[in-house]
Amino acid sequence: MQIKDRAHQISSATLASLLEGVPMLPDTAFAVMDMMHKADTEPRALAKIVAQDPGLTVQTLHLCNSPFYSLPVEVTSVEHAVRLLGLPTVCGIVMAAYVHGFMARFSGEGARVWLTGGRRHVLHVAECVQYLATRCPLGISKSEAFTLGLLHDIGKLVLAQLDEATARAVEQRAAVPNVSMTDAEWDLLGLDHAEAGFLLAQRWGLPEMIAQVVRWHHQPHKTEDPLAMLVFLANELAHILEGRFSFQTFLDQEPLVSLLEDRLGIDLGTLSDVTNAWLARAKDR
Repeated sequence: MQIKDRAHQISSATLASLLEGVPMLPDTAFAVMDMMHKADTEPRALAKIVAQDPGLTVQTLHLCNSPFYSLPVEVTSVEHAVRLLGLPTVCGIVMAAYVHGFMARFSGEGARVWLTGGRRHVLHVAECVQYLATRCPLGISKSEAFTLGLLHDIGKLVLAQLDEATARAVEQRAAVPNVSMTDAEWDLLGLDHAEAGFLLAQRWGLPEMIAQVVRWHHQPHKTEDPLAMLVFLANELAHILEGRFSFQTFLDQEPLVSLLEDRLGIDLGTLSDVTNAWLARAKDR
């Protein structure tokens, strides 16, 4: 995509520095992702991993006790959480705690522009991808779906480090009618947060499937992978929930909606029913 204003274009050297500015995903995070897919994992094994980082333990329990999960009793330990929510869900919460911890590291205008509301948004998208995965015949597990949704916006960790002038220029460009945030990023920076996320996913050593979904979650028509479309849909529904636009505005995005029907194997009527059901469920939280 052609850059319309080169004053804020990110150079290769700057991009490399920004990628290095995001901490590496620790080995324990990969261990947790592995546990999500093993039904025979003991709760104490997960608790042992989480206990290696006291801050992670606190954040995990904070999320478990948040209104997002609305549990009837206070969760006092990771093992307690597993008994209440199940191992895959708690593994997902631990991964959310990692992502939230990364977001908390950044401040300033860049963080305001790219990370404001991000903690709740990634949970909305993760929960929505998980919900959609049970209704779309794509052969993806609920745990894998949750992880895809949780990590879809990791590129914002990269751009959140940009200086005040650049962050404000992107924000102002995105405020122009019919210019999306990703359009503004491409116009001024030479890449968007999805492309930055793809590069970060590669640096972290995430599976290629995750990296590609991160890369195309705003442009699912550029890949044959239906999972990118699944995350695109979840991201759009999360924005509807958050009041960014209406469901009708989403439906007006032709030919994307027709492609969505084809990739996910659901017709427009089913899509509307699934959307309404998830929005009603999410609003109750």
